[in-house]
Amino acid sequence: MTDTATPRVKPALWIGMAVFVAYAAIIFVMWTVNDVDYAGVQDSTEQAVDGVVIPVGIGAVFLIAVTTWLGWWHPVLRERRRNAPRWMLLAPLLFGLGGLLTVAGSDLGAIPASQITAILVGVALVGFAEEMAARGVLLTGVRGAYGEVMVWFVTCLMFGLLHAMNAVFGQGLGQTAVQVLMAFLFGSVFYVARRATGTIVVGMVIHALWDAGSLLSDATDSADAVGPSLGGILGPLAMILAVAALFTIFRYDLDGKKKDLAAA
Repeated sequence: MTDTATPRVKPALWIGMAVFVAYAAIIFVMWTVNDVDYAGVQDSTEQAVDGVVIPVGIGAVFLIAVTTWLGWWHPVLRERRRNAPRWMLLAPLLFGLGGLLTVAGSDLGAIPASQITAILVGVALVGFAEEMAARGVLLTGVRGAYGEVMVWFVTCLMFGLLHAMNAVFGQGLGQTAVQVLMAFLFGSVFYVARRATGTIVVGMVIHALWDAGSLLSDATDSADAVGPSLGGILGPLAMILAVAALFTIFRYDLDGKKKDLAAA
């Protein structure tokens, strides 16, 4: 991997957007080819493989290839330094704990091991690929032209809109609209995680944990169990904390120095 502080190609908004849209197009095409029903991707091993593992795996390979060609690995994977107060780590911690509790509280004995494996592999790929696309490549591109308020807004907006395609593959319009809004807000958790830890990796992990909890609780009909119910509370709580943290985080530049209020 090209991992230098000086990218081969200068970061630009249009490049980040183009890569993000291309990733979304890959998922769209593969779901069309595989005739995916979004609401049922967790219902069997075959559906998890066709609906998550294969499409997102191909998208991940694309992101790895294009990031290598651009020479963007350094800015995609990490901040120049951790540049937000440590108390903000509470938001990603609560979010990851919510996902973990949902996984642990699901009745995993109710479905085959192959199905569990396919779901876990799939969500690991989703955590990697969606964070690479949004808080990695797109974020790097937006930073080539704008400040951090716009970086947060554009990455969260595009992350939210990525989920709009679910309406084409069997999900109701109302449910999709709610999911788009929630994805936009949850994007704040991943943005705060990146800045508070200095790396995109934490966001990838908690993203994968949350999706694992969502799919496994649905696959095992465990959504009303204690663990998933508590996990479902911690996720929105983390989201609220992350959104509140934005009012502080924008007062810190990317070198970790606090700006005066007027500059922020």
